Amino acid sequence: MAGRTTQERFKRGAADAGSFFNYIAEFVGFSDQDAAAIRETRFIIEKHIPSIVAGFYSKLLRFPATRRLFQRPDGSIDREYLELRMQHQANFWRRAASGEYDEDFARFVDYVGRSHTSGGADPKIYIPERYVIGMIGFVQRRIAEALAAELHELDPELEGRAARGWNAFLMVLLEMLARSYDQEPPEEQLGTERPVDDHAMLLLAVETYERSLGMARAFETQEVFVAAPGEIAEGERKIIEVDGLSIGVFHHRGEWYALHNSCLHRGGPVCQGALEVDTLTCPWHGYQYDVRDGTLLLDPAAKLTRYPVEVREDGIFLHVRSLVREALEIDLDDFALDPPLQEHAPELAENEFDPQALSLGQVIQVTVSGEPVAVYNVGGSFYATHDRCTHAGGPLSQGRLDGYDIICPWHDSCFDVRSGEATCGPAKQPVRTYRVALENGRARVEIKTEA
Repeated sequence: MAGRTTQERFKRGAADAGSFFNYIAEFVGFSDQDAAAIRETRFIIEKHIPSIVAGFYSKLLRFPATRRLFQRPDGSIDREYLELRMQHQANFWRRAASGEYDEDFARFVDYVGRSHTSGGADPKIYIPERYVIGMIGFVQRRIAEALAAELHELDPELEGRAARGWNAFLMVLLEMLARSYDQEPPEEQLGTERPVDDHAMLLLAVETYERSLGMARAFETQEVFVAAPGEIAEGERKIIEVDGLSIGVFHHRGEWYALHNSCLHRGGPVCQGALEVDTLTCPWHGYQYDVRDGTLLLDPAAKLTRYPVEVREDGIFLHVRSLVREALEIDLDDFALDPPLQEHAPELAENEFDPQALSLGQVIQVTVSGEPVAVYNVGGSFYATHDRCTHAGGPLSQGRLDGYDIICPWHDSCFDVRSGEATCGPAKQPVRTYRVALENGRARVEIKTEA
């Protein structure tokens, strides 16, 4: 339905996750004793997580079919996105290594599985099931090696119990992740294996892992002016930039909060999203957070970075503490550069787009006569409306599609992309629609003319 949030989809779609986890655990023989053995060796495995993550992403960058997942259009590696995926992978395995597998954990794994398919929060993402299977197999081998290296001479009995526990748990995990897949898309062109600097990947994984844990050799704190007294009214917010860091400052229910303006899912501008009661919703894919402490509602173990706010007579100030670490110089493109992905892509006008690049359920923005226009792919057909919601001017191109309805990321107004009609409030006025013409392999958005 139009107003359904990611949190609601998460709860509804994974309603049987706990019972399914328990069923598979019983089927493969994963017991409480196995979970206890995993807990007992938790800190051994945590020590090896950076090397496990580095090895896995080295594999992904070696082969064109998986390296493309991390490339920019010019063929270079998107290091920021690579580090984000490394961080999420490390957090996932650190949580798995805790040995605590309750209902929330099962729902989380179910959601992770769906997020790798077009049925997840971002319909543009599809990671073939073979890579999920390969990941589990890779991690299984590396965990066995870590346990042997640490325990084979010291405590072989614990090594054996932990290895059996992890083997059974990973079988349960694989079933949980794989059940989201129903059919595979066409086979990829695998291409030729490329060399990857494994040591460089290990350095990057360690850096990402330690930074995510807040580890640093020293800290620097700077005081940042936000606004004059009274400038940010109750219920309002302000987005500021501090040395390239985007931070949202909220005056909410008489208190002040400041959060990193980067969603943990794919870096969306979360602090620009709708705020209802204490729940902040990312405008890109609907991930929700508690504005008071930055907790991700889908996974309470994950949080947005929070910054102290000081209210004084001379204004509102932030205290931004940054990690001080030695610079890590790694040029990923030295060992993973491919020819540009769009070497011969035709140059497009500001009101044109490549229809092959706009996937099902995706929304992009173009410009028509100086006005921002949102373009939608619904069931293979293209529609276009003005990009500004008629209620408060929210950017519809950052909203989410639900059938033919586009849902504004600011206040959840809904519009039918075919007619522009407002289908749910608070917006009451329709949004302007445009004509989409297909010609010579490209699409053009035009102002509609009266017949």
